[in-house]
Amino acid sequence: MEPEVGLEMSTNQTVVVIGGGIWGFSTAFHLAKLGVQNVIVIEQNALPAMETTPRAAGLVGQIRTSAVMCGAIQYALDLFTNFEEQTGINPGLQRTGSLFVALNDERMEAYKGQIEKAKANGVDAGFVTHAEMQRLSPDLNVGSVVGGYYVHGDGYLDPRQCALAFAAASRDLGVTVKYSTRVTGISVENGKVCGVETTDGHIGADQVIVTAGPWTAKLGQMAGYQLPMQTIRHQRVVTVPIEGIPNHHPVLRVTDMSCYIRPEHGGYLYGYFEPNPTPIELDDQHPDFRTDDLPDAIDIMNEAQQRLSDIFPVLGKVAVAERIQGVTTFAPDGQYVIGPVPGVDGLHLAAGCAALGIAGSAAVGKWLAKTVVTGIVPDALQMFNHQRFGAASSQPGWVHDASLSFYGNYYALTPGTPNR
Repeated sequence: MEPEVGLEMSTNQTVVVIGGGIWGFSTAFHLAKLGVQNVIVIEQNALPAMETTPRAAGLVGQIRTSAVMCGAIQYALDLFTNFEEQTGINPGLQRTGSLFVALNDERMEAYKGQIEKAKANGVDAGFVTHAEMQRLSPDLNVGSVVGGYYVHGDGYLDPRQCALAFAAASRDLGVTVKYSTRVTGISVENGKVCGVETTDGHIGADQVIVTAGPWTAKLGQMAGYQLPMQTIRHQRVVTVPIEGIPNHHPVLRVTDMSCYIRPEHGGYLYGYFEPNPTPIELDDQHPDFRTDDLPDAIDIMNEAQQRLSDIFPVLGKVAVAERIQGVTTFAPDGQYVIGPVPGVDGLHLAAGCAALGIAGSAAVGKWLAKTVVTGIVPDALQMFNHQRFGAASSQPGWVHDASLSFYGNYYALTPGTPNR
């Protein structure tokens, strides 16, 4: 069983968190809440949450394939709903629900199973009429859909606002943040981590947690460890403002098109899981590579627009205000890769966000913090163990191919495939 927070926890230690995105600051926040006295966040950029975090869609949905992730999302919704009351800082959560639409009978049949499972997990979900779908999403062409279901209580966040809320709350709890500081090495003595080498010099630590998104794998390599994950391009678009989008507009998930849509800055944000994913190999990039260096995937997002033109015609009539270059990281099974590094006591790696980084950020921070202060990996983290793939983890070709395949089939109807 997972230990309860108590006096037996080790809080008199120095913990370095590498990566000042939403996972890093969530971890710092939870460490400080548990009473860890010296938490240091190291971020290579001059400001917090400047890389992958602000490029996320920020969807927080309760339809999950495991009890662990159902619990993780519920924890996130509870935390973010009450965050301002507890900290005085607004994380920007909008709880307008999710609307899943089906374009064929096969998808509708799959939705029946999702609703049954959702209800079994205490999630309020159910089929809705075409009239109700039209009320929820006036720009939806309901004549092009077979049906759909609505999930009460789902929501979405401005990812950077949420990360900044974690950062501000962490600082209020005494966390130190070092910006414009790059980690150049992880120091290990006699099989135990003892600190990090940075462009600002050595920083001693009893525990080191790496939450650096795509860069987590490279940092793990500094300690001689190969993380089983692949970095993949994931693009989004934001339109110019459009009149008539209601405040209650939910996240719209068009799973048969591998697309999702939600309101953003008075217009619509939409994203697309490419059927032929584009891997991003950080080892092939220059040392100062940043996410902004990725070229705009105009053709890909034009394809997404074309896919959606029948079901959401307004997208074909309005201009694009912003194209968002993004990357995500996937493990071969589409689950997180989180936990202690075998053979290096005190080193923890967390990556493989699988396009579920914002929604999972609260639970990831809690899990990592509990691992550090108790010395015991929580039960929930067992399914994300780095070594779950066995010998296959050391086969880069297999990790690459399996991870791309999972991304490309993100909304597939194949049995056993998560429906996010």
